[in-house]
Amino acid sequence: MAGEIGVLGVVVSLKLLGILTIWALLILAGILIVVRLTGLIDHLLPAGDPPNTRFGRDADLPKNPNFFLACPADQLPDTDRAMESPAFNASVATVTQVMIDAAADRGMQLKTDIAGGMDGRIYFLARTPVMRFPDWVEVEPILSETGEDVTFCLMARSVYGIDDLGQNEKRTRAWLQDVQTRMGQPQDN
Repeated sequence: MAGEIGVLGVVVSLKLLGILTIWALLILAGILIVVRLTGLIDHLLPAGDPPNTRFGRDADLPKNPNFFLACPADQLPDTDRAMESPAFNASVATVTQVMIDAAADRGMQLKTDIAGGMDGRIYFLARTPVMRFPDWVEVEPILSETGEDVTFCLMARSVYGIDDLGQNEKRTRAWLQDVQTRMGQPQDN
């Protein structure tokens, strides 16, 4: 009889522990939802200043895999976290505006008057979908020597963390596909 009461007490304790755990998880989820919806995370995780990348084959790339790069073939550093940037037969102003419009549709915010920003560069602030970690995206338009084609160098880099889990590459590739579609150009995959 005493053994049955002891087992019954353990079962009741485990059920109580399970119920308390579920309540604690629900409360935590509620807190995260409120924090996420109020934009508080954006204030808790400030973006700081953009990295102002020096582009080129000999670019000093981050040691951690928290970036993605796009440049013309002749300026592309040797890394597996990069792609060749497309070229467009259009003016710099047209390509820039299409990039800005496509970025806005992907939740990227154009940032102007950046303290420490480099002349001629376009800066965007992107945030990861759930936890809202900030990522800087900087674009340097490049006019070809013939003056007919516009291409660019681009660096998308996480502000926090050691690894971006491929988020910058995924966002950059999708964004550039949108830009190519809007420019009426076949997409590179």
